Amino acid sequence: MTEFQKIQGTLAEIEALEAVLADARARVLSLDKPRDIAAHVYAARRARDASFGTNAILFGEPAWDILLELYSAQENDRETSITSACFAAQVPNTTALRHLGNLEAHGLIVRRNDPEDRRRSVVRLSDATTEIMQDWLTRYSTLP
Repeated sequence: MTEFQKIQGTLAEIEALEAVLADARARVLSLDKPRDIAAHVYAARRARDASFGTNAILFGEPAWDILLELYSAQENDRETSITSACFAAQVPNTTALRHLGNLEAHGLIVRRNDPEDRRRSVVRLSDATTEIMQDWLTRYSTLP
């Protein structure tokens, strides 16, 4: 293979990647509500995990995954149990519980007893964190 053919092949790969990125950007820009963007970001993270398999642990951000899930749940008028928040983190429960504790200690989330089932607790974003998430999601949706 000549040097020219190698360059042509590389350029073709770059063009294909540019098309994928343009498509992803267009899909994100078509999302008009922060909750849609939060769901998209969370889904993209799960797709990345699926692609990288066992190596996905290298990219872990359980606290961020929890915040995305809690934001989406609140925007869809859903309560989130501790169990669901742990599942959203995609890490062992002990790790997720540690992150939930840290988020609560920093005032980013609020934990309370479930009024319908006193055996379980539910979590939600604090009001300040909800505003921060909305700000971030708005900024994310307008990135070039």
